[in-house]
Amino acid sequence: MSQPKGKIPKHIKQKTFNHPGPDSQIILNLCKIKDPRQPSCNFHYSLVTVLFISFLGVLCGAKDWISKYVDVSSGVPSSKTLKRVMSLIPTDSLERLLNCLRSSLAEGDIIAIDEKTLRGSRGWNEKDKPLHLLHAWSTDLGICLGQVSVDEKSNEITAFPKLIEQLELKGTTVTTDALNTQKKSAAAIINQKADYALPVKGNHKGLYKDIKLLFEDADRKSSIDVTEIHHQEKSAGRMEEHRYQLLDIKGLGSVKEWAGCLRAGRVSRKRTKKGKTSLEICYYITSLLDIDKFAKSVRKHWGIENGLHLSLDVIFEEDKHRYQDKIGAANLSLLRKVALAVLAKDTSLKCGKPARQMRAATSPTYRDHLVKNCF
Repeated sequence: MSQPKGKIPKHIKQKTFNHPGPDSQIILNLCKIKDPRQPSCNFHYSLVTVLFISFLGVLCGAKDWISKYVDVSSGVPSSKTLKRVMSLIPTDSLERLLNCLRSSLAEGDIIAIDEKTLRGSRGWNEKDKPLHLLHAWSTDLGICLGQVSVDEKSNEITAFPKLIEQLELKGTTVTTDALNTQKKSAAAIINQKADYALPVKGNHKGLYKDIKLLFEDADRKSSIDVTEIHHQEKSAGRMEEHRYQLLDIKGLGSVKEWAGCLRAGRVSRKRTKKGKTSLEICYYITSLLDIDKFAKSVRKHWGIENGLHLSLDVIFEEDKHRYQDKIGAANLSLLRKVALAVLAKDTSLKCGKPARQMRAATSPTYRDHLVKNCF
């Protein structure tokens, strides 16, 4: 006689797992994640044990000291066990770890959104493409707020609104690249009661042409009101001069379907190095009225490259990790971002994140501090 669905056969002894503590916020959140394994399976390790060891492995490479927090009476899970479990957990279940970190999001923050490819997730078959993840990055806090996998059958454009909808963005300003300058993207941002500064390029030829002509007309006519500020910086023997401009485009027909669009922006970047000068001009649409906020948004957008993408590759060597299962690759990438946020939030050590990771690997006391105090 078959057992009712979801019931564990009587001859199978259920294991209970004790987590000796001390309790920390990360342990409490991991306990809330539903175990995707079949209840009839006689597994040796609780889901919390597997996830916590995976997190600590990412954070500092620790292989001992674990028993203070989770049950390892059956030994430490093998790499195959870790991979198998990580491939079973829906990525959105692990998102609760990022939820804890983004609860302190401040009004006025700049949220940069950009895509990163996990090169190590490419399959052996040339047709099996690597995993692409779309990230939201808090430029003020220096942490990743969320991620969404870019489906092979869709693209980054359709993933953008999904990422926006899962975040609390009220009072912030969202920036992204020209690919995601879409009407649905603008509407999703405005629905979250946030602002945006979106670059306009050739993928919107009509809009691009209208904005360009509008600014060229303003250059010729002093009667057109243009707000502008200048920013200058010097680094590595290179002088850069940035000119930020905003003008009213509420009456422009090509922006009527763009939710919340109030201004067009023009950013002129003049670079001088070794006597050679280059000029780059970019155009934007924005819901911002304040020129200082607009300039700050444009300047801080590319912080996601160094703050997140480069850190994942330099500190955690993400691109070198071979993991062909897309769910597992996304979950491990999420744990890296949580670990990166934990290292970034700690201020007890006056050093960079790589040095903090090294300290976590060698100091049980510092590991305790990170686990207990950074969530």
